[in-house]
Amino acid sequence: MAKVSNNSMAMLATVSLVGVFASVLGFFNSSLCTVQQLDDWTSCAAIEQQRQVASWGFLLLSIVGFSVSIIRIKKAK
Repeated sequence: MAKVSNNSMAMLATVSLVGVFASVLGFFNSSLCTVQQLDDWTSCAAIEQQRQVASWGFLLLSIVGFSVSIIRIKKAK
């Protein structure tokens, strides 16, 4: 019977990768923003920058998670 193990780093990396795909699907471009900017609200440029930072963070987290998972599997053998 196959041994089932909990690989939390791979799960975290998979969820992060889904976050990257969701960010790509919900692409936000500040030059296409048609809403009048008010002083009390976040600007479209700031929203675009925050989404880009989050996308890169999710991508980095998924790469690190999969790398750690693969290294742990190779060390166990």
